[in-house]
Amino acid sequence: MLTKIARVAQNTDIVREPFEPRLRVSHINDYLICFYDGRDIADYPAWLHTNIDMQLGVCCYVLHRGDQAIVFDTMLYKEHILWIDRYIRDMGVKHVSVINSHWDCDHIAGNFLYKNADIISTNRTRWKIQSNAELFRTGEIWAMAGDPNYPGVEEVILPNRTFDGRMTVYLGDIQIELIETFVHQLGHLVAYLPRDKILLAADALEDTVPFNTAAMTGEMPIQIMTYRSLLAMDVARIYPCHGRFEVIDGGGYTQEFTAAMLDYNIQLIERKDEPGYLTAPLESFIGKWLERGVLAMHEPYRSLHDNNVTLVQRTYGGRSMPAIPH
Repeated sequence: MLTKIARVAQNTDIVREPFEPRLRVSHINDYLICFYDGRDIADYPAWLHTNIDMQLGVCCYVLHRGDQAIVFDTMLYKEHILWIDRYIRDMGVKHVSVINSHWDCDHIAGNFLYKNADIISTNRTRWKIQSNAELFRTGEIWAMAGDPNYPGVEEVILPNRTFDGRMTVYLGDIQIELIETFVHQLGHLVAYLPRDKILLAADALEDTVPFNTAAMTGEMPIQIMTYRSLLAMDVARIYPCHGRFEVIDGGGYTQEFTAAMLDYNIQLIERKDEPGYLTAPLESFIGKWLERGVLAMHEPYRSLHDNNVTLVQRTYGGRSMPAIPH
């Protein structure tokens, strides 16, 4: 059953059967690893099946050099980060830092394991985590997005190194450019690795379509402008936090992926006054990208698309067309 993006009552009486993650691992190159879970979740305990991120597929990335590593997002459940930490410790990693791309649970839930380490984010992400800390602890944050069974975050740990706009960090000889981006959530960032022209896109780009939140939908022209800026970057390979594992493992996405996200968001605005806008199939928005193989239809993304068109109609319905950046 597909989860809809809507508030539901929390299941406070649930007994959650323990689970051992079956993460898929891709060594992308000599310093970058992807840890991926979800999509195929039939064998997991039933209480996890209502989580939309597990349905979509969720991953994080680890950059490593010698005995040092940076975890780019700390995943959704404590079991995830404990599994990943064991894996990298077995590789000889002794010192771990963290980058939180933004403040959603599937990017910050494992921060507790590194509470004595550097945790980097934008200032807005830190404040969003802080202001929503009780929702994270209780799991109510996920009940607001359709999952009544989320257990809550083990311990809410705030980033301790923050910035606005841009920040450069190094892991040995690896330069990492952190860029605040006006997409998905306030304070979202992407990481650009200029040596190999790699973009860690977090939730800026998703396969099949992005998840547009109310805050970003209210400023859709700025979000569209941001996608144009991402498309103009000198990027060879893109690695999102929600995509197809086989693409990630096979060399990643190209800038056609960014072009698809841009085109989809423009259509969300330009088609807002069409009859049947709310019920038009997702395929009618992304058909050419499906045909090219840039995107692939994954059924749970219909829920995200329903959310996106509903927010656009609520925000822009009955008013003149906003100017679209070109």
